[in-house]
Amino acid sequence: MKLVPTRTLVLLTLLPLGVALLGVLVAPLRATALAVDGGIAALALVDALGLFGLRFTATRKTRAVWSVNRVEEVVVTLTPSWRRTRRVELHQTLFDGAEPEGLPLAARLGGRGELRYRLTARTRGTYTLGAHHLRVRSPLGLWMRQLDVSAADPVQVWPDIKALTQYDLLARAGRQALLLHVVPRPGTLAEFERLRPWARGDEYRLVDWKATARARSPIVRQLRHATNQNVVFLLDLGRTMTASFEGRSAADWALDALLLTGHVALRQKDRVGLVAFSGRVRALLRPESGPRARTTLLRTACGLFPSMEEPDFREAFAALRLYVRARSLVVLFSSVVDDGTATLIRQLLPTVSRHLVVWVCLRDPGVEALAETPSDGDPDAAWPRGAAAEFLGWRRRVLDDARARGVHVIDALPHEVTPTLLSHYLDVKARQLL
Repeated sequence: MKLVPTRTLVLLTLLPLGVALLGVLVAPLRATALAVDGGIAALALVDALGLFGLRFTATRKTRAVWSVNRVEEVVVTLTPSWRRTRRVELHQTLFDGAEPEGLPLAARLGGRGELRYRLTARTRGTYTLGAHHLRVRSPLGLWMRQLDVSAADPVQVWPDIKALTQYDLLARAGRQALLLHVVPRPGTLAEFERLRPWARGDEYRLVDWKATARARSPIVRQLRHATNQNVVFLLDLGRTMTASFEGRSAADWALDALLLTGHVALRQKDRVGLVAFSGRVRALLRPESGPRARTTLLRTACGLFPSMEEPDFREAFAALRLYVRARSLVVLFSSVVDDGTATLIRQLLPTVSRHLVVWVCLRDPGVEALAETPSDGDPDAAWPRGAAAEFLGWRRRVLDDARARGVHVIDALPHEVTPTLLSHYLDVKARQLL
């Protein structure tokens, strides 16, 4: 039985101490101090007896699959053995990377009740929500008793799959452009698909004036892109993708962009494939379309984590040449931090010249901030600033060289990668570059 004294009991124990101090000056108060001690001890004992025999059962309800960095609600149903209303505090054993909101929970229970709190998972993986811990206050409020109930509720934390649902909802309303930072160029599209309400970024030439007059609100013609084209993602999971940006690895930011762009491509009836690699090819999905391809892509991506291995670009490009023969949009997620990697990528790009290659590089906000920090005449600050500026200049030259070779380069901050890549994909489709 775990009993914890409350602040009330601690303050009561100070009372006889004060009487005893006065007893140094007034002798009769010494006996009074002993009587007060005995009374408080007896009162505390009687109050503690009211906590014997207490127990409770608990069940926890939450979704089995969570999205990283998304708030999830957890509902704990408590069934106590007592009928009298008591003040309780609920604690939970959480997993690493879980940030609670509303814990510990304080409530008054006299029977079955539901307690709710929210959690945010900061890292992907498979975790377990652990035991329930309940602290019950005694009738007089002198003690708190802790009751524990073992529990193990598995939770899978996936990349940001809620963004896929958000896109679907916006797409049904014809407002998916709200997710984009860059409005795609319409270009010359193939054929009429349907009418939908006007959304910000639509060209006025697409307005159907007859439908607008009937609906008394702007209606535009949505035209259909070419379908059944290949989109293949090459995901580097080597050492450079372990770098942390804003509390998340570069691989996590890349996965967010990969999943949403792949989801949109499948909605466009394109085929989506994946080659994930570090020191070896760790996942290979040939381009496929349909709902099964979406599920396979999600499940495969959720088990991919970066490692400190040196990435083997030769094996990844060889797998691409072997398994993807038709012209495709190839999206390479990789960071470049040294001449060796830059030279290797430069040598390998001509081997996949039949494809349209998009190279996605994440900018490091920490290095950029260091390069822009004023040194104020301090030589110790000037050296790091100069090194950061030199690195950024070298990196810019590498990416410019890739552009000159016909590679589409996306150089964006981590939080800008997803909308920028999605906009670029839609722009490629609109301009019929495949």
